[in-house]
Amino acid sequence: MINVEHLTKIAESARGILERLSTQHGQALAEYTLILAFIFIAAVLALGFLGLALAGQIDSFAGAFP
Repeated sequence: MINVEHLTKIAESARGILERLSTQHGQALAEYTLILAFIFIAAVLALGFLGLALAGQIDSFAGAFP
């Protein structure tokens, strides 16, 4: 015979696991979003500084020619 109490416990355990997975999925998504935001900010800053340095080099190179 099938014990209803065991089936109820299994169903409750399955619900708990699904709830835990769904909350961790949202947390991981938020963490990946923060990481991508930091990478984007670092890339923009690096390109900004490199752009200014390259512009200075091009200006000095262009000034060498009459």
